[in-house]
Amino acid sequence: MPLPLEESVRLKMRTRGISEAGIESFLRMVHQAGRKSPYIPLDEVCAPSEELLLQIPENSEAFSQLEEAGEALLKKAVVIKLNGGRSTTMGGEVPKGILVAKDGMSYLEIILGQMKAIRNKWAIDIPLVLMNSFFTQAPTMEVINQLGSSVRTIEQKQVPRLLRDSLAPLETGTDDDWAPPGHGDVYESLAESGLLDELLSEGYQWAFISNVDNLAANLEPWILGLIRKHDAGFLMEVTDRTNEDRKGGTLVVRKGRLELLEIAQVDPASSLEFMDIDRFRVFNTNNVWIDLIALRAILDQGLLKLPIIQNHKKIRGADIVQLETAMGSAIGSFPRARGLKVNRDRFFPTKKVEDLFVLQSDVCLLDSMYRLKRNSSRPASLSHVPAVSFGPDFLDTPLKMPERFEDSTTISLLNAESLKVSGPVFFERDVKIEGNVSIEVPPGKTLKIERGAKLKTGKYS
Repeated sequence: MPLPLEESVRLKMRTRGISEAGIESFLRMVHQAGRKSPYIPLDEVCAPSEELLLQIPENSEAFSQLEEAGEALLKKAVVIKLNGGRSTTMGGEVPKGILVAKDGMSYLEIILGQMKAIRNKWAIDIPLVLMNSFFTQAPTMEVINQLGSSVRTIEQKQVPRLLRDSLAPLETGTDDDWAPPGHGDVYESLAESGLLDELLSEGYQWAFISNVDNLAANLEPWILGLIRKHDAGFLMEVTDRTNEDRKGGTLVVRKGRLELLEIAQVDPASSLEFMDIDRFRVFNTNNVWIDLIALRAILDQGLLKLPIIQNHKKIRGADIVQLETAMGSAIGSFPRARGLKVNRDRFFPTKKVEDLFVLQSDVCLLDSMYRLKRNSSRPASLSHVPAVSFGPDFLDTPLKMPERFEDSTTISLLNAESLKVSGPVFFERDVKIEGNVSIEVPPGKTLKIERGAKLKTGKYS
């Protein structure tokens, strides 16, 4: 006779040594997923006011005052990087943090460079915390140890993948049965590991949390000064929504509080309205700032509420669901939460092989503080970054770059608005792309772009 659902989940999770608190937390997610949650009607939400959505000060004196105030608070700040992801969306299986990202350095090496630069500039040793998953913990620590660096780590929980129809655990006897529960797990992982109380006992109060693959997300003192000025317990960085971001989570006000609204929470019949970038003008960058004292109080009072995200996949022929939570959705649990509208230059995620190609190009540069910046030589009339699209018959994984490029980092996109490539094309080094370039090679043909070539707006085959 099959075990009842709760008992089968408990037994499954105990085989991995997961704490009873972690098991009960996941079971609450299962029960929530098992109930048909109503969609949030869009007539219940509105865009945030200026009081709730803060702006970067335009006045240089006001900005300097925030920066000076923030510098005095740096000794109470900690940086947390979400490092639980593999490079699966780019065709790989290794932790994304150890991939070569820019100038021959991995994401983790660049982040360590940022922390060293902060220490050198302000003579403050700010702790770096990595939240790893069971996929990334061992290989990440091997790299960190080789670099001789000191970081603190927490390991987010692993939870069972569930069969979509019954919500019973997937049983393949392999690691495919397991998944991380989303980056919303950062709060419970901080608490259950003991690191939250450890940081508080050492006098730290604010944590800046961001994705490991967003190298544009760096610790900025002026934001700390702004948080102190508005006594914000939670601050979410948002930026202008474009057509490419229209499916991303947006910041809204519902029942008097700021909330993160995801497309999965909206009736599919209203999805076009949700994606209206004139109505919902900003989206979540997943750069958040947390008051750790406020977080501790919210956890103690059981007031942290994170909506469940159901991520549907097919694993070994089975239709499964991964239950996840998003870090940004905690904004609704903090009474003094704020949004901060930042420029696009604080948001440069690399989710696809095309993003990595742009990151490694001359479109952006690392400054002396290892901060990722737009190349000032890129014309202001062009978009922040060019739109790049590779067909799967050209490139679908960084591992295949040597098959398609003599040296991909020498391809200049400085004056490019868009690049589209499909078919068997090989780029020699030092090729310049300008304007809108489309390269389409039909089956049976090959094309070599010769060294030093300059491709201007047009179609090439």
